[in-house]
Amino acid sequence: LVSPSAMGEAPSGLESTGDPLFGLTWTLMHGPAITLPVFAGPNGLPIGLQVTGPRGTDARTLLAAEWIRRVLDA
Repeated sequence: LVSPSAMGEAPSGLESTGDPLFGLTWTLMHGPAITLPVFAGPNGLPIGLQVTGPRGTDARTLLAAEWIRRVLDA
């Protein structure tokens, strides 16, 4: 599954890493979740896509994330 990793671009500075809402479901389900910084927001900070999979599919989720990264980098 591919979804946004946050509501928008990364927060500026080191005070906060942003709202964890988009990753919370995967944490509670113990499934793999990988964030790819694939776009830049209006302030030049990253906007991420989250690639997730069912519990126990870590290797397959990593392969899917790598494929998505290559496609978006092309």
